[in-house]
Amino acid sequence: MDERKTSQAKTAKPHAFFDQPHEVVADPALSKGQKKKALDALEQDARQLSAASAEGMSGGEATGLHDVLNAKDALELQPTEYAYEVVLKDLRSRLTTDATGGARAAVKHALAALAAVTASSTPMSAAASGSTPIGNPKPGSAAEVDAELALEKLDP
Repeated sequence: MDERKTSQAKTAKPHAFFDQPHEVVADPALSKGQKKKALDALEQDARQLSAASAEGMSGGEATGLHDVLNAKDALELQPTEYAYEVVLKDLRSRLTTDATGGARAAVKHALAALAAVTASSTPMSAAASGSTPIGNPKPGSAAEVDAELALEKLDP
């Protein structure tokens, strides 16, 4: 299959090529428009699965809608902000899954440091306009709470 046909197939049937929505965002073979189409298809599937689950027709599998929406948000980020977001998500995942003892403390410290870096690099125009800067957590979100808690732990 040539590259153009592969890209079209990835866009039309992303489940056949990607295990996780963030893999769509990271695929260098797809354009931003193709990535958006693939994520839209994944979102539609996740919403249909969610609706079926609400009607009692589910097999118990997770919808993955949250992951798809996060990937769509990440697609809109600039490259540096995207890199920070990927690292933050990985660290948060490690904190909840496999970090214990000293490793847990190191992960918490890294989260706090990255939260401070992203907070200090807030563009003035976004702050002046009152909008949420790219790369910073949305107000009231779990990510914002995590960042605030991490910053509080650094304050003696």
